[in-house]
Amino acid sequence: MPYPLNPTTGDEYILGSKTWTYDGTNWVNQATFASGSSAGVANSPGTLIYHSANTAPTGYIKANGAAVSRTTYADLFTAIGTTYGAGDGSSTFNVPDLRGEFMRGWDDSRGIDTSRAFGSAQTDEFKSHSHDGYSNLNLLYSGGGGRPNDAPSGKANSGRAWETLDTGGTETRPRNIAFLACIKY
Repeated sequence: MPYPLNPTTGDEYILGSKTWTYDGTNWVNQATFASGSSAGVANSPGTLIYHSANTAPTGYIKANGAAVSRTTYADLFTAIGTTYGAGDGSSTFNVPDLRGEFMRGWDDSRGIDTSRAFGSAQTDEFKSHSHDGYSNLNLLYSGGGGRPNDAPSGKANSGRAWETLDTGGTETRPRNIAFLACIKY
């Protein structure tokens, strides 16, 4: 059921067990969640979001690897501890550094990404493979003064077979759009 059209400030709307109040601009969830309740996980310290502005929204800080105060961000420290770094070891801890990173779901004993610690980082990798090219170089170079067994420059000569030349950029990546990674404190 959609929210009422043309609401005025203070209007309430009940959807399931949650009450929403119109604040003049947005519908705001007025529900309160018991500590540790999974129903409020989106508002729990440690929740990660991607934000479409270059500053963190209220209640969040950038997930940039910074060492932050264990006192100021006590709820976040309780949630993530020193998983992403111990900071100075006494008064600070580190938030995850998601700048320029893709997140990957933790394997959690599934067997896809084995021997992986929760919160650990991996460097980039491209699965080992090769490409071979074959040609009848004797026909290609016949009468042209070329050498029939030449492989492309920098590649091992193996008669009529060689590997392809290198191609690509400096990393392996899918198409993407950059957003600001943030963590709830």
